[in-house]
Amino acid sequence: MKEVVFNRKLLPLSLSSFISKIGDFAHEVVFALITIELLSGDIFYIGMVYFLKFIPYLFSGPVGGWIADAFPFKKNMLLSDSLRLSVTLLMFITYHFGLLNIVGLVLCAMLMTIGRSLFQPSFRSYLPFVLSKENLPEGNSLFQIIEDLASIIGPLLCALIISVADKSFVLLADSFTYLLSLICLLFLKRNQTHKEKKLSFTDLFTDTKESITNLRHHQTDLFMVIIGTTACVLFTAALLKYVLPAIIVEHYLKEELVGYVFSVMATGTVIGGILYPRIIKTSTPDLVMKAWMLYGALFVLVSISTNINLPSLFTSVLILGFVGAIVDISIITNIQTLSRQGELGKNYGLYSTVANTGESLSGLVAGALAMIAGGFSFICMATSIVISARWALIKLRQEEKTDERTI
Repeated sequence: MKEVVFNRKLLPLSLSSFISKIGDFAHEVVFALITIELLSGDIFYIGMVYFLKFIPYLFSGPVGGWIADAFPFKKNMLLSDSLRLSVTLLMFITYHFGLLNIVGLVLCAMLMTIGRSLFQPSFRSYLPFVLSKENLPEGNSLFQIIEDLASIIGPLLCALIISVADKSFVLLADSFTYLLSLICLLFLKRNQTHKEKKLSFTDLFTDTKESITNLRHHQTDLFMVIIGTTACVLFTAALLKYVLPAIIVEHYLKEELVGYVFSVMATGTVIGGILYPRIIKTSTPDLVMKAWMLYGALFVLVSISTNINLPSLFTSVLILGFVGAIVDISIITNIQTLSRQGELGKNYGLYSTVANTGESLSGLVAGALAMIAGGFSFICMATSIVISARWALIKLRQEEKTDERTI
């Protein structure tokens, strides 16, 4: 772990990630609260907003993966944070002066999604160029801890600002974090291993199609990590993004409580990130799916504890956060270790595209279940996570047996 922690090449990226993630997590909470406010808590229409929010990933996800392999990481990440800074400032101005409507909110959300999709593949591709393969799990764990610390501070900052001022000032604080992140990224060394080339959307989507075919037939373990995770995200995203916040606001009638609950959850993820290298010696596709099954089961516990009392809710989300860290670190580690040389950016871009497509569809699924199952939709979605992960695990083992017979 010492090599990772004291590697000076990681310092600017570590600081940038920590600061911008504070803005990201505060933004997620305030975005949910503003959406709930503008749509009067209607789960179906809130689901539509989140569906539209993540639609750009279908196009910008592959682009993000492509530019990670074709352009310097520093250039890509600076572009992303500049976009997110501009959009967040626009949201602050329009909401503060009462000019932000649901259409404007959706457009801003889509632009934020594009910024995120440009940032992540370059960010994730940076570590394997700095660290040895043996140190990747520790490196991912370090950045997971950084992200999780930010995920405590972000919602907590949001809750504190809302308790004393208008929600618009959360957006102002978010803008400041993106500005600081930009300054940190300026100290990154320009990566010279990439050859810049002209972007061709025809070639881009042809390459993406070929990558999917190649993964399906030649790297089935990595393929199932991506597809299995997408199936789980289909039900997880809506629960985290707005179903749980909406239920908390409806049940306890305190908007700031949403920030506190997510800060407690993030505390669990910090603990999980710290302990990950000690409790997980080898990260495998099987482990990813088993962790997803446990995560879904814990969401059932959260839905029950929400109706009991606050201590039980805080306890359940703390444990949920711990297991969530196991899931997140294992997914990234598998993508990094199972990807062939020169294909990491492309594979991560593909993962971002399909996983975030699942995230966008999650809003529609949540809305449909809310109409059909009513108050039981939370438990139905949590159970569906378990079923999806179990399906992926069965498929993985079937593929392993097929490979053994072939050998």
